[in-house]
Amino acid sequence: MNYQYEEPNVYDIVYNLILNKVISPELLFNILEIFWPTFIEKDGYVLLKEQFSKKYYNRLIDEDSNPEYWINLVSIDQFFSEMDEWEEKSSRFAKALVPIWEAKLKKKRFSREKIYS
Repeated sequence: MNYQYEEPNVYDIVYNLILNKVISPELLFNILEIFWPTFIEKDGYVLLKEQFSKKYYNRLIDEDSNPEYWINLVSIDQFFSEMDEWEEKSSRFAKALVPIWEAKLKKKRFSREKIYS
């Protein structure tokens, strides 16, 4: 009998990580914010809720900086920095997020032009 090992699927991996208490099920909701983020609108700006702080927002306004740019600026590089070819992987991951975030913005009726202006 010739047995071939099959890689477990992502659902089995996550289930086993939770079952063995390696990660908390709550972590799934935190990770979900990367892929389907919560946006808020403030003074006509569309902002990532997880990145928003009233103090930082007010400072940016006082400095006449674009809060939409700075609050929504997310570094993906740190997720891959310890891997070979991290730049390519980081870029690929970021490019994969773009259409997902655009779909969320469209669903919430935020315009892309407003975000990137």
